[in-house]
Amino acid sequence: MAGRNLFRKPFDEGTVVKLKIYTDYLKEWAPVFFSKKEPIWKTVQIFDFFAGQGKDSLNKPGSPLIALNVVRSFEKVILSRGLTVILHFNELEEDNYLSLRDCLAGIEGNFIIKTYNRDFKSLFNEYYESMKHSANFLFLDQNGIKEITSELFVKIIALKQTDFLFFISSSYFRRFANTPEFQKHFPFDPVEMQTIDYYHIHRKVLAHYKSLIPRNKVYYLAPFSIKKERNIYGLIFGTRHTLGIEKFLSVAWKNDRLRGEANYDIDSERINEQTPSLFPEFDIPSKREFFEKKLRQRILEGEIKMRNQAYLFTLNEGFLLKDANTVLRKMVAEKKIKSVIDYISTDLHKNRKDVPIII
Repeated sequence: MAGRNLFRKPFDEGTVVKLKIYTDYLKEWAPVFFSKKEPIWKTVQIFDFFAGQGKDSLNKPGSPLIALNVVRSFEKVILSRGLTVILHFNELEEDNYLSLRDCLAGIEGNFIIKTYNRDFKSLFNEYYESMKHSANFLFLDQNGIKEITSELFVKIIALKQTDFLFFISSSYFRRFANTPEFQKHFPFDPVEMQTIDYYHIHRKVLAHYKSLIPRNKVYYLAPFSIKKERNIYGLIFGTRHTLGIEKFLSVAWKNDRLRGEANYDIDSERINEQTPSLFPEFDIPSKREFFEKKLRQRILEGEIKMRNQAYLFTLNEGFLLKDANTVLRKMVAEKKIKSVIDYISTDLHKNRKDVPIII
């Protein structure tokens, strides 16, 4: 079957953005498990459950080749550490699957490649037990919304060492909110869905998944909204670990320097970094203003008393650690708080010693 040419078109702009974020995060994720001198997890699995054809009509790599390229850059380390690395690529549509097989033909290395032509849920359930005994990255690039149900989401976040990135057609939540099939999995208020700003629809989707996290469970989610022609799509990233959310937020802000969450002007503020206004305050996105005001207020009211509390608050608000430091330094300069002994750093998750923020 070599030489199959079923690719219909090149990747569109939205797909390019999605794959760039996927690439950037995998490059951040891989060293955590491959480069550690004494690995905690001897088996590492990458699952791409909706893998597509592997590349587009211009031979630009899709998610399977991206994952392979990242893993291959660590081949010597993988061998020296004695790691077992398994890449799982699944594609349900028959022609796409055959093209995927052609794309991967002949690729060998210090890793295992497995391909499947299976229904997503049956494959996920089959490998779920294995995920409990390995470090995992799950990429769920579904077409639509139906696969990532509440039940499936709860199963994923129960896994100990598993980060995920899933792509979802956020516009569908608005378009089909009143249909029985939708309501079965997503009990959203159809009237409310029609009143939400179209550009903000992915934020509502994120809030839904956040509501599924048990109150006593620490889990981090972050969004990235993508506009493709007239529709809004989005990525949702999830992890149990502060290091994971740090790394994803760094990638998100790298791809959206103003708000860290979209490839478009999600708040319709029309801020242009190339041609700043005469009044600098007009070039500060409202999202940042709100974050800084909220952090400052919680510190002054005594709700946030320790450095690590400020750290976790910042991550949950979708900002970087340097953004929290900016607020703390301003408050010190204004003599609202006393100098913090150690400001927040990117390795704070390793630092068990906390320090107070003294008003």
